Amino acid sequence: MNIIRKFKVLINSRKLFKNWLSAGIKYYLVKYGLIKDGINIRCNDREYILSSKAYSSIISNYYGGALKGIECREVIVTITDVGFDISFINDYVEFTYNDKNIRFKDSFEFLNDIIFENFIGGAYDDVDVIGKTVVDVGAGVGDTAILFSLRGAKKVIALEPYYSLYKKALTNIKINSIENNIILLNAGLGSFDGEVCAELNNVNNYILFRPGSRCDHMVRVYTLESLVKEFEIDNEAILKVDCEGCEYETILNTKPEVLRIFDQIVIEYHNGYAELKRVLENAGFKTAIKPIRSVVQPIEVQGYIIARLKA
Repeated sequence: MNIIRKFKVLINSRKLFKNWLSAGIKYYLVKYGLIKDGINIRCNDREYILSSKAYSSIISNYYGGALKGIECREVIVTITDVGFDISFINDYVEFTYNDKNIRFKDSFEFLNDIIFENFIGGAYDDVDVIGKTVVDVGAGVGDTAILFSLRGAKKVIALEPYYSLYKKALTNIKINSIENNIILLNAGLGSFDGEVCAELNNVNNYILFRPGSRCDHMVRVYTLESLVKEFEIDNEAILKVDCEGCEYETILNTKPEVLRIFDQIVIEYHNGYAELKRVLENAGFKTAIKPIRSVVQPIEVQGYIIARLKA
């Protein structure tokens, strides 16, 4: 089935590029290490060189319907999604959000989450971060920390346990010139407080962080309570959790009085919401459930639980 889908994606790319077949062949030669990276594509009378990740991101998202087409302008390829332009420049993807140009470096494999879920999709539009401290658990490549900063957060404390993603997040925060109010930690959240062994591996998809079999470096693991104490997080803060499963061991083992430090809590759950909902409501929150725009899982399995502390 995976091979069939790849073939369909390649065939569909003929609507984008004049040399779709040779570009597709070159992509797979690059992917399997037979030639150096760099995919030559022809659009109208212009020629561009895209990284294999950029090329793959364009044709995959076009096949999935997230991207509506391309426009060839000078030295960039612009992807248009109903009033939202995304430019691919070398190793960067650029777009405009709230009248500010945003750049992400080497983050093409996360394009669907970054743009179509968080920025365009409005995954966190229900959260009022203006003037507040935001704890961002599962920072990934830094996209949500950047989003919260742009939307007026006073401070963002962002945790990303995977070192490869943490490094990308550092770069993305820096190139968008918003380092002043973001504290980025190579750390995770869990049910215990301490350090664990981790590997310096590349992560090509968001997965639940677990201690590594090798001890390339140490990663700090916080409980929510220890994080609150160390960073002196005050009342009416915001908690965002998207950690591919650590939400259960974290939230279910946190004291109600610690949860109530947060005025709003938004959790992307990955294995049902019933237990999370029960704990949050017992702690004094009113909860609502909403689906994830870019996920085909039923809402009973995966979605967002949005909790607001009752007055």
